Amino acid sequence: MLKYMRENTGSWVIKILLGLIVLVFVFLGMGSIGSKRGNQVATVNDEPITMDEYKRSYQNILEQMRQRFGDNLNDEVLEMLQVKKQALDRLIDERLVTSEAGRLKISISDQELRDSLLNIPAFRKNGAFDAATYKMVLTRNRMSPESFEQMQREALKQQKVRDLVLSTITASDQEAREWYTYGKTEMGIDYSTFEPAAYKDIKPDDKSVTEYYEANKENYKSEPKVSVEYLEFAINDYKDKVAISDGDIKVYYEENLEQYQVPEKVEARHILIRIPEEADEAAVETAKKEAEAIYDKAASGDDFSELAKQFSQGPTKDSGGYLGSFSKDTMVKPFADAAFAMAPGEISKPVRSSFGWHVIKVEAKFPAATTSIESVTTDIRKKLESSEIKNLAYDDAGKAFDGIIDGDDLEQAGLVTGNKVLTAGPFTKKGPDAVASDSRRFAEAAFALPLKEIGEVQEIGDAYYIIKPVEKIEPEVLALEAVRASVVTDLTAKLQQERAKLEADTFLAALKESKDLKSLAKEKGLEVKASSLFARGGSAPEFGGNQEIARAAFELTSKAPIYSKVIQGNGSYYVIAYREKKLPDDAEINENLADVKKSVVQSKQGKIYEEWLQELKKRGTIKIEPGFLN
Repeated sequence: MLKYMRENTGSWVIKILLGLIVLVFVFLGMGSIGSKRGNQVATVNDEPITMDEYKRSYQNILEQMRQRFGDNLNDEVLEMLQVKKQALDRLIDERLVTSEAGRLKISISDQELRDSLLNIPAFRKNGAFDAATYKMVLTRNRMSPESFEQMQREALKQQKVRDLVLSTITASDQEAREWYTYGKTEMGIDYSTFEPAAYKDIKPDDKSVTEYYEANKENYKSEPKVSVEYLEFAINDYKDKVAISDGDIKVYYEENLEQYQVPEKVEARHILIRIPEEADEAAVETAKKEAEAIYDKAASGDDFSELAKQFSQGPTKDSGGYLGSFSKDTMVKPFADAAFAMAPGEISKPVRSSFGWHVIKVEAKFPAATTSIESVTTDIRKKLESSEIKNLAYDDAGKAFDGIIDGDDLEQAGLVTGNKVLTAGPFTKKGPDAVASDSRRFAEAAFALPLKEIGEVQEIGDAYYIIKPVEKIEPEVLALEAVRASVVTDLTAKLQQERAKLEADTFLAALKESKDLKSLAKEKGLEVKASSLFARGGSAPEFGGNQEIARAAFELTSKAPIYSKVIQGNGSYYVIAYREKKLPDDAEINENLADVKKSVVQSKQGKIYEEWLQELKKRGTIKIEPGFLN
């Protein structure tokens, strides 16, 4: 399994195929048809989940987290998000659904399987399924049609189970109305802010600084450090080992011919007479007559560009209405239909679109074409070279790691491919200078490994690495004099927070008596601000996304206008009061009712499907290896 993963992880085709299967069934875990070797981490109804499957599921979620959090992803975030548990839960859900499909005797016919394969873009050539391409793609990725089709068949079974569970879910008009009204009701509040930074008179003395340091020593530690040995397989080192033939370029070109199709294009100008959204028929007719008068001028020989500069109400007015060249699908349909039906030099009578009335002049037409292989050979060669260079680097890293699996130490594994063991450290979580391309991710990988344990192959920056931590230096409490400036800053901020909170509490206590925020604020010399309107789940920009203020605001009414607590957010303290509430009107609700019903159904489906999965878990037998998630 490790060898298979090494040979295929970098393949763009595998990523496409796996992505398509995930789209077929959102709960499909990684490796349902994969290898069953390796230690099992759990069983579901006596079906094992292997360590290999778990690692692949974990890596999949980890990559999603990297895209979401970027450089902010670290061990603390991973632990907070319970990524280990997520990875295992995903596989457990898959097993449960597969088991249920068997109990319900759900099957996939050959025709259903065939239809699904016909719709996978990776297997198409010139827009249609191509058997030779299908076999070639799978062969290149060391997959047989039988194994892939079995994977696809299982995914379709699971989708049938989901469809069966959710087939009866509907939403009434009344549900949709209530749901829309709830979500679209907007609230506006008045508020006073107590900002800690405003209390600049706070200056802690030496005694307070010392006492604060003694009480919070654990916050003033040195950073943890780690030293490592590692093997590096730099991608650029393999440049001279790759030779892309003309045949390789031809195969790629033919496999990806669709991306080299250039659609038919038109080069045109236009003059736009706008129609307001609320315009009645009389206004529409008036605008049309204006456009017809302009058309008559253009048809009589007046310079179209000058007419556009004089009369057009569109953004291209100053450039004489020039739109450049465009394909049919990039313009609104009525405009595109008219333009593509005209000959070069022809001027259209007024054409109506959602924007208004257009008078169009076609300057030139360009027929659909296919970009020649000669003109894209250089780009294809670079793309294939880049892919092949990465594959060679990863192959060597995989060979070295296979040796480690067989019992080699790091130095012996490096000898297999001629790579020397390198050292780095001690370094912090910022990473070593030696790994310039992405030292932070290198450090993340190093800190995640137990001491003396050799990690798996990891792509970091422009290289693949196998890392072994050889020393870990735990954080130590630093002396007061070394961190005095930080201690003073922290204590000052704490005292400022306490002062702001105290004054906000005092003000709120008085407000509960007076019930009039503006009058009391004026008496105390405070400012009252009015927020923008915001909906549930949102927040006014004045509060920087603070959800607690939004939630509290919707508890207020005209009869109970003062919120009972001081709210902390964005480093400040807020006292808030009711100002206004705005509900959507019937016309707005009716206009959106169809889409809202769909959203309500989707929301109910998600909830019901999760409840159904939980019921499967209660009925099923799930055993997780002791200590695995600890």
